[in-house]
Amino acid sequence: MHIMKTIVSLLIVFIISLSDNLYAQIDTTTLNLPKSHISNLQPHNPKIAAYLSIIPGAGQIYNKKYWKVPIIYAALGTASYFFYTYYKATIYYRDEYVYRLNNEVPFHNPELENTLTDNVLALRNTYRSRMEISIAAFAIVYALNIVDATVDAHLYYFDVSDDLSMTIKPTFQLNPSLGSYAFSPGIGIKLKLK
Repeated sequence: MHIMKTIVSLLIVFIISLSDNLYAQIDTTTLNLPKSHISNLQPHNPKIAAYLSIIPGAGQIYNKKYWKVPIIYAALGTASYFFYTYYKATIYYRDEYVYRLNNEVPFHNPELENTLTDNVLALRNTYRSRMEISIAAFAIVYALNIVDATVDAHLYYFDVSDDLSMTIKPTFQLNPSLGSYAFSPGIGIKLKLK
């Protein structure tokens, strides 16, 4: 349960940190759009994406990253499935263990007739720890859903066009060690960032 308290505390701190310091500005100088289109742009706000992603996948829909929604729900569903499975096993072995401690009859479930009481307790502890891990996995996927939506909203207008390139050209450079006006061949690298 200590793990759960830590995860809940981290989630609360994370949600509180999403307060008014999240905002987005559109740098219209980096956009390759005509000025008439720039005035029609609605700012893409990371704060809105973060708040929407409290409902899993809603922030990704706001960011127009529709392909991420099934991944989020598959991860949350998988964690929920394992939580339910391990919860049932934990309850099953816990009830058997408590029954054996409080009654004179050696077993409650016929399937566990040949299982020692100490082994029943060990199985209960194993499934309980696996259940707690699945709760932690659910919380981590949920938090990553919020972080992903917020980061995607921050990078919504980031330029990833094909114009980003690098070229390598042969050059002649002034080499002072060979004389006052001596040139030597070299390789020049030119980065094109727009």
